[in-house]
Amino acid sequence: MITTSPCTSNRYDALNSDRYEPVIPGLPDHIAEHCLLHLPFPFPSLLRSVSPSWNKALLSPSFLLTKSKLSLSIPRLFVFSFHPQTLQIQCQSLDPVSHQWFLLPQIPLSTPIHPCYLVCGTVASRGEMFLLGGGDNCLVYRAISNTWSVMGSITVPGVPLAVGEVSDGRIVAVNESSGKLSAEIFDPITDRWDRAAVMLQGIERYDAATINGRVYLTEGWAWPFDNPPRGAVYDAAHDTWQEMPKGMREGWTGSSAIINGTLYIVTEYGDNNLKLYDETRDEWRPVRGGGVPKAVRRPYAVVGGGDEGKLYVIGKGLDVAIGRVKKAEVGEEKVEWDVIKGPQAFTELLPCNAQVLRL
Repeated sequence: MITTSPCTSNRYDALNSDRYEPVIPGLPDHIAEHCLLHLPFPFPSLLRSVSPSWNKALLSPSFLLTKSKLSLSIPRLFVFSFHPQTLQIQCQSLDPVSHQWFLLPQIPLSTPIHPCYLVCGTVASRGEMFLLGGGDNCLVYRAISNTWSVMGSITVPGVPLAVGEVSDGRIVAVNESSGKLSAEIFDPITDRWDRAAVMLQGIERYDAATINGRVYLTEGWAWPFDNPPRGAVYDAAHDTWQEMPKGMREGWTGSSAIINGTLYIVTEYGDNNLKLYDETRDEWRPVRGGGVPKAVRRPYAVVGGGDEGKLYVIGKGLDVAIGRVKKAEVGEEKVEWDVIKGPQAFTELLPCNAQVLRL
């Protein structure tokens, strides 16, 4: 017969109770986990310490995917900003419904970076943001745990120009190094970057956008406007570079956003009106409804809400203009604007990047 001491028995019981602890006592686990799906951001990360069973359920890879399929997720705006004197970058998240801001953990940069060199992209299905800042500054933010983690370093260091999602959940990044554009693909499963095609002609980044696995880069017009701007397109599916269409690069005169798979820009001139790109005609069309409200002051960070038909324009002091793009007439769109004023504590902050995640 085997006997155990009281200490051994207590320890065994504790381990056993942790292993089989229900998510919510008195409820079947599948119902309890459904209740947790209704927790809004950032509460899932804050409530992981309630119990081991909550921690396991909330960190499950299927948590955000299930929430998305059940249409329980809502868009959250993430804004990277800095103070013009210190240049220290921080990130806040805005709930567009309650107008409440949430400060994210400090970004663990290996070396300080200038806000102009920060590029960021998302994988919405996993609730992740990927940040590149040159050198070893390759980071991923996971909303489910509210934590930053260090990724594997890019194989060819350079000036980061763009980062975005490939259709299969991998990440594509474009750097400029030694006068060339270099593409690399990050696989989150292996945590490594693989080199892809190189474009021998480098360009300076004015703006960039990623649509359906294609990275669009434009250098924009430069004074004295004698030469038309250059532009490049990297196609991750075929691992090829090509020149940007003429109408696209010549009419790209502002900050871009993707809405329902369509490329829009907020123009830099005049009343900061909205334009959309018609790929079949290789031309830009104006969007009716007026430009960004004057209450939102430059500089802007612009981002689209994906498939929700919204555009977010963040200005000085983190004032936010939300544009709702709707069909007006055949072949025409119209935008309607709302403004959310930033808190008084954000008065001096300037935006440098913005992303949207559905959480």
